[in-house]
Amino acid sequence: MADKFSTTSQVELTRRDMMKAAAATGAAALVPALGSRTAAAAGEPVVRGYGVTTAQLKDWSNMTKSIGVQMDFSGTNNSVGVFLRDVVASQLGDKVDIFIFESGTEDILGPQGVYLEIDEKNPELKLWGRTADEWKRSEVVQGKDGKQYGVPVIGNADSFGYFPDKIGVDPSGQEDISWQVMFENEKTRGRVAYDQTWTYSIGSAALYLQGQGKAKFANIADMTRDEAKTVVDFLIARKKAGQFRTLHSAFEEQVQLLTNREVDVINCWEPATRDANMKLGANTVRYAYTVEGYFKWGHGAYIAAQAKDRGNLDTIYKVLNYFLDGEYRALQARDRGYAGPNMDLGVAYAEKNGWSAEDIANLKATDEKVTRKFKKPFVSTTTPSNSDAIEEEWQRFLNA
Repeated sequence: MADKFSTTSQVELTRRDMMKAAAATGAAALVPALGSRTAAAAGEPVVRGYGVTTAQLKDWSNMTKSIGVQMDFSGTNNSVGVFLRDVVASQLGDKVDIFIFESGTEDILGPQGVYLEIDEKNPELKLWGRTADEWKRSEVVQGKDGKQYGVPVIGNADSFGYFPDKIGVDPSGQEDISWQVMFENEKTRGRVAYDQTWTYSIGSAALYLQGQGKAKFANIADMTRDEAKTVVDFLIARKKAGQFRTLHSAFEEQVQLLTNREVDVINCWEPATRDANMKLGANTVRYAYTVEGYFKWGHGAYIAAQAKDRGNLDTIYKVLNYFLDGEYRALQARDRGYAGPNMDLGVAYAEKNGWSAEDIANLKATDEKVTRKFKKPFVSTTTPSNSDAIEEEWQRFLNA
């Protein structure tokens, strides 16, 4: 998972800006509400977490029953700026044990000492040795300095949802489909929804252009200004040609656009197609295997540096190990369609606990799906070094 923000300038900028805000409004205003869950039962330890909501179990009591630890989790959205603000400016590590976020922050907060290095020999991290390097040594959890700052949690490879009958492809959903149906296809022109955030959209357009031999990029995850301009010039032309019906910005919009059949193609999160099919019928909407590649992402769990002085590191490592184990893997795959390390343990858990043959088959299919998708580019990062330039170019597309 490729180049990330390799300097300290973003952290220092965030620190200065947020401390100014803290001085004006009070630091407490910057800290997300914590401790919202029911207090732990007598003698039952609590680990406090903060991060992206997609990493949450729908019911953390499953973990408590399994390992005897409660989770007090406060969620945030996918904005790296908000995350850095809360972690750095608000010194959130004073209250939080575990941070969970997408790739990129480990290259900033790890070297700054905000995250602890992972102790791979901690006795509670029992599954570390059998966890594949493609997960535990990925750039999601390893810093550019080669240090291990996190434990892998979940990952997926995002593409687009589509109605097979509308774009004229095999309804099985197993066919590799080009991103061309999103960007310059007469059959879909005016029937495409495109995410308005550049972090989620500019890379897929670059993948398409490169796959078609129309442009070359040294690193799609961290484009230069000129490379971003090439992509945006193309997207502006397609926008003016009427390719996009609408730009969307929220998960609920994704689901609504599909269930209302307002569009035929949409770059979206895979759970949006699952939710839409609950209303439209199984497999009405498919989630694409693509010709050119995917927006591949992963979440890592990182230990707050302050936790080393709280005396609960073994309990924290017990939770980190749970993220690598079968129960968490099975529940995440069933409920969200996300994969992660040790999927075989997820299958074993489902079989042991009497899950239906359909649910077990779906777990195996999730493993096969992600393995297939991860063979293609590109891997995203929340903190590209040229983010300011990319943002400026993206504004041209939004304003066109």
